[in-house]
Amino acid sequence: MTLAFDRDASKLRIETTAKGMLAKLAHDLAIEASDWTCEATLDGEKATLTAKVPVASLRVAGVRKHGAVDKNVLSSSDRSEIERKIREEVLTGREVVVAASASGVPADGSRTVDAELTVESGRAKTRVSSRVTLSVTAGAIVASGRAGVSLSALSIPPVKGPLGAFRVDDVVDVVFEARFTRAG
Repeated sequence: MTLAFDRDASKLRIETTAKGMLAKLAHDLAIEASDWTCEATLDGEKATLTAKVPVASLRVAGVRKHGAVDKNVLSSSDRSEIERKIREEVLTGREVVVAASASGVPADGSRTVDAELTVESGRAKTRVSSRVTLSVTAGAIVASGRAGVSLSALSIPPVKGPLGAFRVDDVVDVVFEARFTRAG
């Protein structure tokens, strides 16, 4: 069965963490995808998914503080500069593609399952395991979770601040909630 992706009800966020001697002067960021696509199929208890995230659609949502995102810390020029660096220095390809598969999809209700993901950035690809919560109702299927992705495994050089005062941790967290309806 093919599932119809509900982009308006879905979320994809990349969370970065600053490390290093002067990390307290840097910001932990929340970067959101505004225009991503996702195709998914369900065959019994097995689900497969392919998400495509255009790099140009990644926007800095704000600074992560105490479990919340503060949208007012960064100036518009700071946001623009970070987004430029993401496009031109970090994720230099046109899109990031994630292929995932999981078994144990419940017929109804909620279950947490192990999923295998392949993340491809244009420079390289890497495999990641993630725990995904699948919530299934008569009208929708929602997959939510978090996956740690190593930038170096994607052949992305270390992201550093001015004069190397801080760096972005090699592992960024990708937080997702993808909602689907049954298409037939």
